[in-house]
Amino acid sequence: MKIFIDTADTDQIGKFLSWGICDGVTTNPSINLKCGVATWAQMQERSRAIADLIAPRPLSVEVVADDLEEMLRQAREYVQWAPNIAVKITITTTKGESCLSVIHTLCKEGVDVNVTAMMTLNQLVLAAKAGGRYLSLFGGRIDDEGNDAYEVIRASREWLDVNGDECPNDPEIIVGSTRTTKNVQDWIEAGAHILTVTPDILDKMLVNARTKETVTQFLADGEKALASIKGG
Repeated sequence: MKIFIDTADTDQIGKFLSWGICDGVTTNPSINLKCGVATWAQMQERSRAIADLIAPRPLSVEVVADDLEEMLRQAREYVQWAPNIAVKITITTTKGESCLSVIHTLCKEGVDVNVTAMMTLNQLVLAAKAGGRYLSLFGGRIDDEGNDAYEVIRASREWLDVNGDECPNDPEIIVGSTRTTKNVQDWIEAGAHILTVTPDILDKMLVNARTKETVTQFLADGEKALASIKGG
């Protein structure tokens, strides 16, 4: 299982690289805004910086368009910024129109596409067959709708394990919209290949009150032992 860091903050990314747990980075317009990236020029600059920082690990950058031709234009520009950029394309437009032709075209051009904003097994199957490299299910939002993200992920992994060889681009399941550390545990168990996790969730995954208590005890006992040796 891989972890993609869900942020455009290069300091945070650098921290998790130093921990050895960053397998890639995902961004979107909302994440960029939170990190002070508000213009096209800033997005290009930040994307290049992140891609260089994490290379050869992948960076996902999302198109900002609802028109299929404009999606293609932006995607083709993004992949010129760095060789490890994957392009995020939503499964449909805001009107519910298919983006599969964009995904398929980019796949044929050798672009790694992260098909995003998916909520169902049906959507994931279509995205995989169209040529998506990364298949992004939004686990938190699936649960918000009263459905069961665990079951959607489990069924998706089961389908992909059986049928993935027939898909054109060796697809992997990404699960995003991670809200809690329990989500991480559950969705790993369900079979996600990759989880996108925000820095605050990653920090919570690490820290445990009983671990801190145990480390404190070990340190105190060690200092007593050292004092006894020195005293003796």
